[in-house]
Amino acid sequence: MNRRMVIAVDGPAGSGKSTVCREAALELGIKYIDSGAVYRALTWYLLKVCPDMAACGEFPEKIKDLIIIQRFTPDGGSRTFVNGEDVSEEIRTERITGSIGVVSDDTGVRNFVNTLLREWSREESVIMDGRDIGSVVFPDADLKVYLDASVDERARRRISEYEEKGKTVDGNAIRNQIIRRDREDESRPFGRLVKNPDALYLDTSAMARKQVVDWLVNAVLNAMETR
Repeated sequence: MNRRMVIAVDGPAGSGKSTVCREAALELGIKYIDSGAVYRALTWYLLKVCPDMAACGEFPEKIKDLIIIQRFTPDGGSRTFVNGEDVSEEIRTERITGSIGVVSDDTGVRNFVNTLLREWSREESVIMDGRDIGSVVFPDADLKVYLDASVDERARRRISEYEEKGKTVDGNAIRNQIIRRDREDESRPFGRLVKNPDALYLDTSAMARKQVVDWLVNAVLNAMETR
């Protein structure tokens, strides 16, 4: 890729953004930034220093001196470090998932993360996924994409992920969680999930992962040719 590009990929939880972006970045030879992992890392740290979130005080004051780094692996993935400690596995636990909402809804936290994401993207081309990448973090991104999928398909994918790990889950509960998460993400006070009018839209419900990756790679290559 001859010139720096920022590719912003947004979409609801479970739409396959992270997997698709990682694989597309690997094929294109550019960096993938996992914005969700940054919020998870901050949640991990805050729970570590302040287990009672309600009594934690101002989040931005506690995280202002943190050093968060993402190191990228040959397979297109990434590892997340907080003050030199690899927390990549710990940030994927149910405890983090259950607490991340209160952290990511904090305006000061989102400003901290957005500044960090912009710094990471300053020198080279990146693909970054989230819920407000194209609307807030990079409103002038070279390419904006919105990946979507039906609630039923996203529930099926989530159930499959659990089954691959040997876990049995309640399908109806997973579906209801996704519906609730959509409602929350679309009504958050800051950084809510929106479909940008200038974003390319793709419903991935009936598509295989490789088809979506190929579509995204082609969209990036087409954007390169027209800019």
